[in-house]
Amino acid sequence: MTAMLGAIAFDPTIRGILVVVVGSAVLVGSVYVLLATNSGIRAGFLIICAGLFGWMFLMGGVWWIYGIGLKGRDPAWIPMEINLDRAAAIDTPIAKKLPATLPDAPELFSHYPLLEAAAKGAEGKDYQVATLTDIITEITPLVVLKPNGVSTVQANIKKNAAEFISGYPDADKVLSESDDQIATTFNTEARALRQKIEAPLHGWCLLSGTDTRRGEAGAASDLALATEHTFGPTTTAASYITLNVFLYGDKEPCYPITERSTVKQAWHRIADTVEIKRPKMYVAVTVQKVKDVVVAPGTTPPKPALQPGASNVTVVMLRNFGNRRFIPFCFMVINGLLFAVFASQLHVRDKRAMAAKAAFEAGA
Repeated sequence: MTAMLGAIAFDPTIRGILVVVVGSAVLVGSVYVLLATNSGIRAGFLIICAGLFGWMFLMGGVWWIYGIGLKGRDPAWIPMEINLDRAAAIDTPIAKKLPATLPDAPELFSHYPLLEAAAKGAEGKDYQVATLTDIITEITPLVVLKPNGVSTVQANIKKNAAEFISGYPDADKVLSESDDQIATTFNTEARALRQKIEAPLHGWCLLSGTDTRRGEAGAASDLALATEHTFGPTTTAASYITLNVFLYGDKEPCYPITERSTVKQAWHRIADTVEIKRPKMYVAVTVQKVKDVVVAPGTTPPKPALQPGASNVTVVMLRNFGNRRFIPFCFMVINGLLFAVFASQLHVRDKRAMAAKAAFEAGA
């Protein structure tokens, strides 16, 4: 008891309680006094309660729609497994569909010189893809390339990849065609390459480097790896490099919905609204340890490099969608019912008063 009393501070604990109590008593009480003196004690109580709960009902509706105010738990990633080598074994059933080995990114990208030239044009003449994520990041905008954007791609290739594209006459010839034909060729090759990456993933999809879901999942995996000391007692985000982030499930498509036609986009919104229960959502984050280096005092640390022979560590996580809007919804419903009760009582009181007035006038 002594410890509990000692933990109660005047500021902000007691002060905060007093501020809420005094504010409620003054604001609500002053209005009730005015209503009681003009309409009577009982009628004033019904009026002020109907007004209070009606206003809280509207406020709860705003909280429910925007997920603010008195909200529940926010969505979060829940770690299920940290697998040190997918080639050996993995416990999570859904993660067993993910292949242990993936295609070599530079070698796969070399079969599409036109797309590689566009990547060098956008990133620089010395740019080289290192992971499949780099490929997905570069080709995703090309999947929906429009004729009015071809001139920008051509200018970038001419500036940074002219020497590279000159070594591939067939690809260089494409750039001399019309804008419509160039855009169609880029669309076709980008879709074909992405399909080649997706085919062995068995339903999993690879998130691009610009996808916000990749950043959120990466932050959650950093916390899980640091908590479990996967790379030693001093495990931090600098102990490894995040390679690829795979996504499985959920209602939202893996790639931008703007790639679909207007009809398909509208149908997706309708189906998404009708589907009450949200499908489960998994993510698998693959990381690899970097070389341990000793940095002399006052010198700039070198760029992190992957440790040769290190296995890919996979962090499998399940999405907890939380209940952010459930509590505001309950708040809105309860206050709506209370508003209906007090409003109905006011209506009953008015009917009785009108009936009494009509009987009095008839008797007179």
